[in-house]
Amino acid sequence: MFNQRRVNKIITTTALTLSLILSSFSQVFAAPYLPDNYNKQPENIIKKHFPKPAGSILTPAFKEGKKDFTSHDEMMEFIYNLQKTSNHMKVSIIGQTQEGKPIPLLIFSNPSYSNAADILKLERPVVWLQGQIHGNEPAGGEGALGVAKNLAGKLGDEVLGKVSVVILPRFNGDGSFYFQRQMASKLDSNRDHLKFDIQETILVHEAFNEFKPEVVIDAHEYSVFGKFKNAGSKGGLVYHDILISSAKNLNIPKEVRKVSDNLFVNNVQKDLASRNFSSYDYYTFTERGGKPTIFEAGTDPKIGRNAYGLQPSFSFLVESRGIGIGKENFERRVLSHIVSAQNIIRTTANNADLVKKTIDNARKEITKLGKTVDSNDKLVLRDLHKKVANDKLDIIDIGTGEKVKLDVEVFSSKEAIPTLERVRPTAYILPPAYHEVAKRLSYSGVVVRKLNKDMELPVEAYKVKDKKIDTNYYEGHLRNDVTVDVSKKNGAFPKGSYVFTMDQPNANLIAMCLEPDAEDSFVKFNIIPAEINNELPIYRYVENKSIDAKIIK
Repeated sequence: MFNQRRVNKIITTTALTLSLILSSFSQVFAAPYLPDNYNKQPENIIKKHFPKPAGSILTPAFKEGKKDFTSHDEMMEFIYNLQKTSNHMKVSIIGQTQEGKPIPLLIFSNPSYSNAADILKLERPVVWLQGQIHGNEPAGGEGALGVAKNLAGKLGDEVLGKVSVVILPRFNGDGSFYFQRQMASKLDSNRDHLKFDIQETILVHEAFNEFKPEVVIDAHEYSVFGKFKNAGSKGGLVYHDILISSAKNLNIPKEVRKVSDNLFVNNVQKDLASRNFSSYDYYTFTERGGKPTIFEAGTDPKIGRNAYGLQPSFSFLVESRGIGIGKENFERRVLSHIVSAQNIIRTTANNADLVKKTIDNARKEITKLGKTVDSNDKLVLRDLHKKVANDKLDIIDIGTGEKVKLDVEVFSSKEAIPTLERVRPTAYILPPAYHEVAKRLSYSGVVVRKLNKDMELPVEAYKVKDKKIDTNYYEGHLRNDVTVDVSKKNGAFPKGSYVFTMDQPNANLIAMCLEPDAEDSFVKFNIIPAEINNELPIYRYVENKSIDAKIIK
């Protein structure tokens, strides 16, 4: 149970305890670093395109005279003070960062529960909102605090009879202090959602697995300068207040992807427009042969948006224009996050039955597909963006200060083309020594089994035909791209061999990790070694007969 876990101690909120906690924080955690060397936007551009919104945001970063961002101790003080004002809010500390900062989780429900099991018994959709996985992207985390304040008040009264909300306001406490993208270990947690090298990623997913959210919001910021160097006489700036994308991995059920865009993303963009915020589908920019080109958000399963989507869930990346401009436009950046997240929460509440039914059905369908082998049911291991019709992208001409249209080629992930597929097995089997593989899969919520006895089983085996190893480290690994041949054999598996059956909701995550030539597999990240002409220690079971194996913790 959630509040019985060692790392999930519910913190009491008596005045004495609060005083002691905050005193301890203030001695250890100074205010986060605010760079004084950042790209300043021309005043005429700020005034014309990014005016300060009306009203006040009552979170720590906006205290009168404050020039830096919210420190960790300020955040904790805000959270505990907020809890004292709300009948719907509980606070849990799910663990510590690598440098010892507490990681708070804010839990909103009606009735108010701290235990995930009790919240799931309400049979309402759960929305998971996380901010600041990248420490130099503070608006997402500050926006999460703003949403929390509203949920502790009138917004909570409005929606918590239909939905529960779990908020992780600061995923990366150490990176926030250093004002850096990565964690303290210099690894990026948003590239760690399959391999689980990072302490914070593990702690967050353990909490996530308890709540089984139907809806996920991952709040980020994106870079303002540097993309459009050839625009106008002085280059261009990004224009849109918010870029948003749903999860795009092609193994996410089609109905989930459809509702994600047609209901949720459309609602967010309409709401933003009604409040004079601009928005666009998330993109990355490059020039191909001198032609300005945008790519929609990728399909790679290692990033949060897609890893959460593969649970499956409705999963969204929300990014404000903010990297590289210090605290400029901060009210606007934070408010655009608050508007976006609250719209997703309201859309969930207003369509609670549809949301719950769609995700429940998707999880049941994936479980059903994993029980039998069907040659027409194929996992997508790799894909390519599809070239679609050109578009005109709004940007800001720095020289003139005007919004202009940039002609761009567009490559779509909504219409991505599979380039490597393989029939879904009913299970994967690994020898007993591969504890590390089992542990990493368990962090994704995968049910792990072991053979009860020695068995000989018909399986498909992989033989490595070729491999290409990166010459530079990526997130602590020399990645290894392999090509394989798959052949049938009878395999002798000793008692205790690991079995990962595909009749579970997040089975597609298993495949993304264990199919060796998948985009972000354990072989790709050298968690499972591979040598040319050798057989890999991963076996596909493609029979409909169940395997004699027991679930292990």
